[in-house]
Amino acid sequence: MELSGETALITGSTSGIGKKLAEILLKMGCRVAICSRSQNRVKETINEFKKIYGDSVTGTVCDVSRFGDLQKIVEQIIKEFGSLRILIANAGILPVYGPFRYLTEEQIVSASRAVLDVNLIGTINSVGAVLPQMQKQKYGRIITLTGGGDNGKVTNLSLYGASKGGVCSFSKCIAEELKTGDEDIKLNIFQPGPMNTNLNRDMPLVSGWKDETAFRKNWQELYSTVNLDIEKCCQRVIPFITPECKKNGKTFLGFSVVKMIPIFMRIQKIMKDIR
Repeated sequence: MELSGETALITGSTSGIGKKLAEILLKMGCRVAICSRSQNRVKETINEFKKIYGDSVTGTVCDVSRFGDLQKIVEQIIKEFGSLRILIANAGILPVYGPFRYLTEEQIVSASRAVLDVNLIGTINSVGAVLPQMQKQKYGRIITLTGGGDNGKVTNLSLYGASKGGVCSFSKCIAEELKTGDEDIKLNIFQPGPMNTNLNRDMPLVSGWKDETAFRKNWQELYSTVNLDIEKCCQRVIPFITPECKKNGKTFLGFSVVKMIPIFMRIQKIMKDIR
């Protein structure tokens, strides 16, 4: 599949899944705009990619919880690339891990606001900022990201799961609305699966619940067990952002369910110690 000449915005693209997706798209000939909240990371990532891909990469600092920030980067993309045909709303945070009952009142307020601002409001803002341009050009491919706990059945991820459940609901509603228009705009939902990225490695642990040293040891064992290939995972996005894509409103996985069965069994054993 070729993405030569396509133009894309990937939020949260200075590390992890977002950065890997940017690299894959650039290799395939796509022009890519990257962004994150860290000025240093944006600068470093742009410089890294420009050495290889030249003017095919651009970007700026962007807080996805602020609609104005996304409007500005959309304007920048149109000015530099002439169009914006792909959005991957990847930006996300995991502010705390552990049972909800251990959170203090202050933590409930601050952590819930933070995770909803970035994961849910950030996705809404991203889609809202690109849709006018996609409607104008009568074409677009949008990918939103869901995650663990989005179905409400994963323990210790209540706030994160609530935000991703909201992303799923919002995404499915928008996909249905897009079916009623005459534009070729598709929105699909990506579930990457358990991935050893900064999102999971650096997440804060609820205080007063477990010994942090023992927890980090078990958590490291968990993700060394998973060991999913981030590149193979991200490659599964490509069919959903090409002009040939006919899917709309579909949730697709970044892993093979069959191959993950023995891994999930090992995860369950380790999770007994973590819980």
